[in-house]
Amino acid sequence: MPVDPAAAPRILDEHPIYQGFITLSRVTAEVGWGGRRLRFIREVHFHGHGAAVLPVDIDRRTGLMIRQFRLPAFLDGGDGWLWEIPAGLLDGDAPQDCAGREAVEETGARVVMLQPLGVSLSSPGIMREVIHLYWGRYQGPHATRTGGLASESEMIEVHELPLREIAAMADRGDIADSKSAVAIFRLRARHPELFC
Repeated sequence: MPVDPAAAPRILDEHPIYQGFITLSRVTAEVGWGGRRLRFIREVHFHGHGAAVLPVDIDRRTGLMIRQFRLPAFLDGGDGWLWEIPAGLLDGDAPQDCAGREAVEETGARVVMLQPLGVSLSSPGIMREVIHLYWGRYQGPHATRTGGLASESEMIEVHELPLREIAAMADRGDIADSKSAVAIFRLRARHPELFC
């Protein structure tokens, strides 16, 4: 449905209140709603956009998942170890190039024929983070057991699993990382034959 130009959002002010690994900005915006212009202020977190990929061996119907330690998940009461698909920040690369790079860095697998699975917005109420999702092919069996960059303090276990098991983990909620669950669900919706 067309947007009324009078209702279009406008940024009135934006300035950083913290800059480090992330930038936290205070943004004053105005949006038309119910025939009025509503003005509001939000703090918005930005650390860059990213890409993620689910590596798949289509002949063997397996996929590569990683488990890595995430401090915020630990701070929220878990053990901190999350099941994820390889992912990282774009750092100036095109999303597809980033996805391929991260697959190599985190799993040791070269992934080819990357296909898009759309995007995922991690926490759009407070965070500017667009994750470009892909799936691509690798050839197994895959022997690498650990991955990641020491310079980034990454602690990554690499696991090759049947795709039907990966889907069951997502269905049960064992994969709490949203980008990973979304990629798995979207791939299964498009190619259910891979999960048999």
